Amino acid sequence: MSDTPLSDVMAEHSDTRSPESYERFLALFRASVIGIVAVGAGVQEAQQRSVAGDNLGAGKTTHGDGRPRLLAYADPEAALRNFGPRFNAGVAGEVLLRMAAGDAGCEGILVNSATQEISLIIGRATAQSLVSQSTTEAPDHRH
Repeated sequence: MSDTPLSDVMAEHSDTRSPESYERFLALFRASVIGIVAVGAGVQEAQQRSVAGDNLGAGKTTHGDGRPRLLAYADPEAALRNFGPRFNAGVAGEVLLRMAAGDAGCEGILVNSATQEISLIIGRATAQSLVSQSTTEAPDHRH
């Protein structure tokens, strides 16, 4: 099994441009840890680890078309090995989707591959759709 599953699906989509490969990318993105450039203030906990504070966010880029998007890195451990330290934190893909969906000044997420110099975009509308799906798919715990 590959240590770069998200980047592998990104490469597949880059080659095929099929709706099915993009759906696989989105599903895997949601379930993966994604590298980000954390900005703002973190909070130091008792074990001396930094954790997200209320003012912690993800850095943005305007690379490509000039539109602001959250900057993200697939398969962070492999990205670190292959391209060096371009990010300083990891976050669940689902959390990053929520951040993009809720940020009116953001056009979505630019996801960089850990294995090739390719990137894919998750538009804000797609992020909003995925976030609303996850809230409607959540099990009802009221009994």
